[in-house]
Amino acid sequence: MLNIAKISGLCYFQYMPKTEKGDTNFFISRYFLIIIALFLFVLILSFFFGDSGIIEIVRAQKKIENLENRIKNLEIKKAKLEKEIEELKNNPLALEKKAREKLWLMKKNEKVIVIIKGNKKK
Repeated sequence: MLNIAKISGLCYFQYMPKTEKGDTNFFISRYFLIIIALFLFVLILSFFFGDSGIIEIVRAQKKIENLENRIKNLEIKKAKLEKEIEELKNNPLALEKKAREKLWLMKKNEKVIVIIKGNKKK
């Protein structure tokens, strides 16, 4: 509905929506509300399940924690191996002990006894 008013010689037009049931404002209509609801639904889904969503961020943080723990364990193992290398370089007795344990080396007139652990049968 168009309302025409005259104030002190000026004429202006004012749009007034009809109050009939079939002609409502678009922003209040059901279609607009459905479109907004679908948009918000898609936005929430992408927030949680998207490439940079909350779930993916939590997975990445757990992976980072696991990798940091693995790095710490590998650094500890590296330090032990470096210490063992230095000991083997500087101490001939440690080198002999390692050779006997790992390579089964022995001196003349020496016997090696190997104990095999087996399953006990009933």
